[in-house]
Amino acid sequence: MKNLYKTALFLFAITTIALASCKKDNNAQQPALRLSVADTGKTLSVAKGQTIAITISNPGDGGFTYNAWQYDATVLHLDSHVYTATANPTLIGDFGKDTWQFSSLQNGTSILKLTATQGYTITMFNDHIVVK
Repeated sequence: MKNLYKTALFLFAITTIALASCKKDNNAQQPALRLSVADTGKTLSVAKGQTIAITISNPGDGGFTYNAWQYDATVLHLDSHVYTATANPTLIGDFGKDTWQFSSLQNGTSILKLTATQGYTITMFNDHIVVK
């Protein structure tokens, strides 16, 4: 009887551990959403904690300078900005690329807009991001 009790307890423990390891992790890291100017004007959904990477060709050749990103800081966070110089500096008008990485903080909706100025303002990127 003692052996039967130990066997049943052992099987219960193993089953409990096995079931616990099968639990779906809702906070699993999602791959980064990679966007470019081709994606502007869209409404996109991301998971809480997911990153958004936006790469845009640098408009420096026209004398444009980027303005600050417009977004809801309670929903999104600007993690980094990286400038990558052109691989071929002899190409006229190629001033490299800029990549910004944002992370989604909590459920909500935010615009994600970048403008550039050279006496007048142009929109470089403009999306609505929904964090679920």
